[in-house]
Amino acid sequence: MLDADFFRRWMTATADCVDREAERLTALDSPIGDADHGSNLQRGFRAVRDALDKEPPATPGAVLVQAGRLLISTVGGASGPLYGTLLRRTGKALGDAAEVDEGQLAEALRAGVDAVRQLGVRRRATRR
Repeated sequence: MLDADFFRRWMTATADCVDREAERLTALDSPIGDADHGSNLQRGFRAVRDALDKEPPATPGAVLVQAGRLLISTVGGASGPLYGTLLRRTGKALGDAAEVDEGQLAEALRAGVDAVRQLGVRRRATRR
């Protein structure tokens, strides 16, 4: 079973990975973007890590919802809404359960991916 501590460790490990790879992410972004992907993700995941350290949410769903909200509000460009929507919808799908199993997480992640897909569908519709 996966509890809130597991999800906090997951977000912290992600923040650590983004810190390590920020320069590389920015370099990858520079030929086709505005060379800020690494720094944007770094800012967002640092905010997630700081918030989770300061006031750790009690449930897996709450961890992901909080992380998603922070990414939406702190990461610029398309990445904030994409990663944030994925995490928020996944967290909402997990609900208020104190623990979830791998199957529940897989179903919740499907809901998160579907929400991201809907963002793309809406964006295409507005471009027509």
